[in-house]
Order: sequence, then C-alpha cells, then structure tokens
Amino acid sequence: MTASSRQLPLASAGCACCAPADTATTNATGSSAEPVSTVTLAVEGLTCQGCASRVTNVVQTLDANAQVDVTLVPHGQSTVTVNSSAPVDSAALQSALSAAGYPAAEA
Repeated sequence: MTASSRQLPLASAGCACCAPADTATTNATGSSAEPVSTVTLAVEGLTCQGCASRVTNVVQTLDANAQVDVTLVPHGQSTVTVNSSAPVDSAALQSALSAAGYPAAEA
C-alpha cells in the first residue's frame, strides 16, 4: 500500500488525534486495477491524518484492494471516495465507518 499526503500541523481541539487548521487529501492505493465501482461518502469527525488513516484501514478491512481517497475538512464534512474493482456496498461502508466513530452518509 502506498500513501501520499501533505504534512499537517499539530493543532488543539477536534478528534482524539489532533485537529489541523486546514484541509488536506490523502490517497491509499491497494490495487492498480481499473475501478468497477465508486462510492463517495460524507463523513463527520475526520479532522487529522490519523483519522484519515483509520478510515482507510476500516474501508480496506472490507475490501483490501480498494483505493481510498480522503479529503479532510476539519470541523466540517470530509469526503471519502472508495474505488474498487469489485462492487462497493455503500451500506456496509457506512455501518463500518459509523462503528469506528465516523458517521457517514452518501455524498
């Protein structure tokens, strides 16, 4: 798995990790296959790179080959886009993310 991201400054309130002052995007690629299915979710509570990493891990627990793109919007609604070579079950993703502490809904 490869990841690319912009270094975020440590900040104060927000999630248990920290809360950066601006937005960033992180990408995690598990496969080079062309995506068959894409789901974009609006996710609450993502405020730092640690949150993005946790969300990526949750998604890849359901689909190890999924490509996960997280756009962080601290103190707002972040977006998580999942591309997969297999059909993506949006309801299962929402349930898994909510169970991890990140309420999600179709974007």
